[in-house]
Amino acid sequence: MPLDTGALADGIRPEIQHIKRPRILLDSTLDIGSALAAARRSLGLTLDEISETTRVRVRHLEAIESGQFDQLPSRPFTIGYVHAYAKALGLDADATAARFRTEHPSPDDEVLRTPVGVRHERKSGGRGWIMALVAVAVVAVVGWNVTRRVMAAPTQKAAAVSPTHAAALAQANTAVSGPYTLNAPLPAPPEATAPAPYVTPVAGSDATNTVAPKSDVAIALPFAPQGHIYSSPGAASALIIQAKKSISLEVRGPGGVVYFARELAAGEAYRVPALPNLTAEVSNPASAELFEGGISKGAFTAAQMPLKTVG
Repeated sequence: MPLDTGALADGIRPEIQHIKRPRILLDSTLDIGSALAAARRSLGLTLDEISETTRVRVRHLEAIESGQFDQLPSRPFTIGYVHAYAKALGLDADATAARFRTEHPSPDDEVLRTPVGVRHERKSGGRGWIMALVAVAVVAVVGWNVTRRVMAAPTQKAAAVSPTHAAALAQANTAVSGPYTLNAPLPAPPEATAPAPYVTPVAGSDATNTVAPKSDVAIALPFAPQGHIYSSPGAASALIIQAKKSISLEVRGPGGVVYFARELAAGEAYRVPALPNLTAEVSNPASAELFEGGISKGAFTAAQMPLKTVG
């Protein structure tokens, strides 16, 4: 799955983006990192200016120029950084990224590999049996209630017959001698009487409006696993970051130590370790949802957010 670098490219400052620069080409006799460094120096730009334009840290840019790609978080991030670096220099970003893949081939270009220190949580195999047992229990309870109602219906009808109607039936069943006489008709039983006419409620009327107003109370949604859940070795905190859409997630600690760096597909999640002073960086804040104690705290409000996991 290709890395989304739109946030890097869109973050170029307008005053730098519209500066006319001479058309340059990468030196084909140098490796990709050295060629980018030479192109930057030919334009008179510093690493700090490139970092401010691309939102890529200076130490990551230095690693690219020196060819120390093992110092970068992961290969998808590395390709994204090279792409943004080339675009900031006015180069063909796609061609530069393709040249990097050619000079540094890796099978991970087709299939992303799980970063070191990350393990998959096992999915419970008995979940289907649990759901089946719950369904059987619900059907049994509903069937029992329906049976009780059907059995109790004749008794309720017999008890509902009015005394007047019962007396009339007893008088009609009494044997009489002599010629039969036609008496007044029996009163109708209570269940045969006509119901009151139905009045359709009118929305907007103060006198007849019976429509209940909609509730404005927000319901906190619980965490629902929809894909792989990643975690780091050690104790886990109560925080979980879940991708609503495909995003790139990087979790760092003090000193820039990277604990997690990966592109999450929609529904995949990462369980944050119980460590202090962690920072999460996502490519699209609106597509990253934070859960604490299994309850949603809403989407990220910024691309970089501190994570309070202890204390």
